[in-house]
Amino acid sequence: MATKKTAKPPTLASLVRQANHSEQAFVDMMLMVLGQGDVERSVEYLTRLNLPRTFEEAETDIPSLEDAEMAVTDFQTEVTITGGIEKFIERHVRKLKWLVNHPDVTAIGAGVRLYRSISIVTELRIRRILALMEKSEVLNPFEWGTTRELLNRAYRDFRRSTSLLTHEFFESMVAACEREEVRAQLEQVPAVLRGRVIALAALREQVEVARQTLAVQPEGYPLVKPPRYFGGDLLETGSWKHFWGEVGTLQDSLRQHVEML
Repeated sequence: MATKKTAKPPTLASLVRQANHSEQAFVDMMLMVLGQGDVERSVEYLTRLNLPRTFEEAETDIPSLEDAEMAVTDFQTEVTITGGIEKFIERHVRKLKWLVNHPDVTAIGAGVRLYRSISIVTELRIRRILALMEKSEVLNPFEWGTTRELLNRAYRDFRRSTSLLTHEFFESMVAACEREEVRAQLEQVPAVLRGRVIALAALREQVEVARQTLAVQPEGYPLVKPPRYFGGDLLETGSWKHFWGEVGTLQDSLRQHVEML
């Protein structure tokens, strides 16, 4: 009797090609690969993921991650996964910077697409950290420190890419292209940015709720409640107010400038 051959998993190259079809495919492929639990394969996929200037299918609404299952294991593994995520973000920030220095009409839509993909990955990485917090009752100091560090990185990267889009990118396109063309392609972007700001601010509130349910167990000491955050952490109340004020200013600035075109 012939032995039934086991189907080989799709290659990473084929999954990357599928991710280029649409934003929803981009999200679906990423969730699928991360959900398989193969850390090395996940990092390699994120490292290879290289979005084109345009997707094959045009979209307006950013796919929702609200009901997506976050397949997470432990904080040490998440540090490794984050390495792959940050390689993806750095590569696509460089693409956005390249467009700033090579402005033309086609660069406008490409830049917006890059920013949208970066913001999707930012939401994904925050939701993964939140999922780790929600599956635990007691963290050790390494886990709590890692939580804070990964959240800080995620929100800082979001601010950086938002600043790049609303300042250098916008100014470069306006200087090189007809104002009517810039307005036509950026008209919906302030609403998209506002949606991203609302979504990521809501996640910060969920993180704070999760923090209040946790305890930290220092070695040789009793359980303690996680401190609100240390000085310099973006999620500390004062730092968050300042940080989110900056992001809000970037959002309002883009809206006003597009309206004035």
